[in-house]
Amino acid sequence: MSAQAPEAHPGTHDVGWWEQFESASGRFDAAILTTGLTELLLPKITSQLLQREAIIAADIAIMYRNKPNSEGLRDRYDAAAHRLRETIGRLADRDIERTTLLEAEAVSWVIDGDFAHAAAEIEARVGTVVLLRVFVAALRVAHLDVNVTAQLLNGGRTPAESIYAGKILGKYGYWPDWLHNLVVEHAMAGTLTDEFVAALDLCAFATLRSTQARLARQLLRQEPEAINNAARTLETIGEIEIAARLREGDMGAVAFAARFASV
Repeated sequence: MSAQAPEAHPGTHDVGWWEQFESASGRFDAAILTTGLTELLLPKITSQLLQREAIIAADIAIMYRNKPNSEGLRDRYDAAAHRLRETIGRLADRDIERTTLLEAEAVSWVIDGDFAHAAAEIEARVGTVVLLRVFVAALRVAHLDVNVTAQLLNGGRTPAESIYAGKILGKYGYWPDWLHNLVVEHAMAGTLTDEFVAALDLCAFATLRSTQARLARQLLRQEPEAINNAARTLETIGEIEIAARLREGDMGAVAFAARFASV
């Protein structure tokens, strides 16, 4: 059977989109993803012969991915993957409709490690939300705001952008709500950067009062009037360098400016 990457259906995502999950975490766990995807797919295989071969291949693949240095498991994994592909090929040669073989084909891609291809192919049949849960679980990120990650993904941001924001909020859970809201706001706009996050952290440690926090929000949003007013106040009290940095868009100057230029 052809392994050509599928085109995305309306409301679904292409292979490149799903591939981003695999590089979004240094702890990406192929065994977890193999387990989750095959649990979704195996019950949907209608051919008993195919289902039996797919179950055997999936079980061995999961064991091998949990112990990738095992030569014995590697041999069994290769043999099971080959046998599943051969079985699919034999049935395909009998002119069986491809839709009948789709879930088994997808299991074969998962066994081969072609997770994104499988996800793109089956998304329209199993649902995006279900697939996302499996892929996010495979990230093995200890501190991840899953709700925000899902919100951003549903809002059209890429996996890389959404996971980055989710990790920021998971790491800085002690930040006040107004800083969390700015993270989501900038992530939705595609403007969340390391520099901006560092500026938010400075604001968190500055323990700003409510009026100072309001000014900081305006400065972080780079509202021209707020920047000009704050810079003039800083210049009046002799903080010429900070005022200049603020006018130049230096986010690192916001926390200081908010503390000394608020009215």
